[in-house]
Amino acid sequence: MSEIYDTVVVGGGIIAAAAGQHLAAAGYRTLLVERDDYGAGTSSKTSRLQHCGLGYLSAASGSLSAFLAHPRVAIECFSLMRRSMQGRAEFVRLAPERVKPVTFIIPLTPENAIPRWKARLAFGLMAASDGGQVPLDLRMLSSEEARAHPALQGMAGLRDIRGAMSFTEYQYHWPERIVVDTVMKARAIGMEALNHTAVSGLKREDDVWRVTLTEAQGSREVLARAVVNCAGVWVDEITAMAGAPHIRKNIGEKGTNIVVRLPETLRGIGFETVTAAGAPFYLIPWGELHYVGPWDSASDGRPEGFRPTETEILAILDQLGRLFPGFGLKREDVLYAWAGVRPRSLGQDGESSAPAVREHDLTDEGLPNVFTFTGGLLMTHRDAGRRLTRAVARRLKPSDPPGPLDVPLPPLPNMDEVTEASVAHAIVNEQAHTLSDILRRRLSVGWGPDLGRCHAETTARLAASHLGWTQEDMAAQVTAFLDETSTEFSFQGN
Repeated sequence: MSEIYDTVVVGGGIIAAAAGQHLAAAGYRTLLVERDDYGAGTSSKTSRLQHCGLGYLSAASGSLSAFLAHPRVAIECFSLMRRSMQGRAEFVRLAPERVKPVTFIIPLTPENAIPRWKARLAFGLMAASDGGQVPLDLRMLSSEEARAHPALQGMAGLRDIRGAMSFTEYQYHWPERIVVDTVMKARAIGMEALNHTAVSGLKREDDVWRVTLTEAQGSREVLARAVVNCAGVWVDEITAMAGAPHIRKNIGEKGTNIVVRLPETLRGIGFETVTAAGAPFYLIPWGELHYVGPWDSASDGRPEGFRPTETEILAILDQLGRLFPGFGLKREDVLYAWAGVRPRSLGQDGESSAPAVREHDLTDEGLPNVFTFTGGLLMTHRDAGRRLTRAVARRLKPSDPPGPLDVPLPPLPNMDEVTEASVAHAIVNEQAHTLSDILRRRLSVGWGPDLGRCHAETTARLAASHLGWTQEDMAAQVTAFLDETSTEFSFQGN
């Protein structure tokens, strides 16, 4: 490890990974530190959509008087939509193997019907934002066409429907892998990265930061000219560690989803609407299944925020039953669920969240060369990496010349199967330390219908020689993985 780094990036989610990649490409000697595993937190518990940003326009599409009353909010919503569309086009172009198109349908009920010209205007603005690089495929359905659409059969109030909108979204079918890919690309261009290593101390000394790192083997210290805090919902904890507990930039928002098997008529089709309270509500295809939600509530970064509760699961089922009473789904029909806490920018009132995605230079607030990012989204992670790099560049020059951002990685073995080659690659080349690291974030099998349970013992046996596991270690890893599946996902299987 280097004696002194230009930047230490705190966190191992998609924003931290993107920041590390862009900083390394700009010539900054960078160390990324994650206390768990890459992509193990919020990045793994997202909506899994590289969505077009239509929801931002909905937030800004009120009456003219509402626009005039809150122009700043409306402008922010348009800006977020534009970034979403540009991020969508960039990622679909650069990593087509990590996304797939999904047809979504939005029913236009008497409560949410909008004029066709407004819908076409919204989609025209979105298309203009990325120059039409990735088509939205908007189709406006008449009331007769909507009532006959297979995906809407059994929907409450179908007789009164005024039409529907059909368009194309993109889905990350493996967001954890995207995080790992980004970290590995950053390592390939010079970034150092440590997972399962926590930042346990942060102290300013002269013109550098002394960073204490703690892992299973003990603690050590490194020096850094700048700290880039991308710890997601935990960013304020890192700021407090640096000696500024009064600086708050983040508020957590929990989102819970359930996974169910819906009728064949909905297979592969996404459904989008809003709840009675005006919150977005999705039915999103997930292989032969669908995940449904989110159900939102306030939360912080405690483990409970990353676990679905029975109250939340039942609330989603209730909402689904109101939309499609004919499905008749009960609690035992929920195969599993997941929850995550989204990092949101703290509003100006110091209590509520704001839709804005922001980088914060805390130098003028008493923390020289400390940068924090809030409101980060997987779908705009490359934009976040660029913005943080520009913020650092305004304070520090890099030690090394710039280099390429995206370099081709060596060919991967088949990471959709548990084999000697795939397990070895996950450990030797991609820093997997635990069974969960391997099955949930390096291999895709951890997101199969049984959440990888059937592969646990085989994978532990293949990993043992690389990680020095004894029989007792293997058994403990399998038990921990099964316990995590039950606790974190409310898994109902045997």
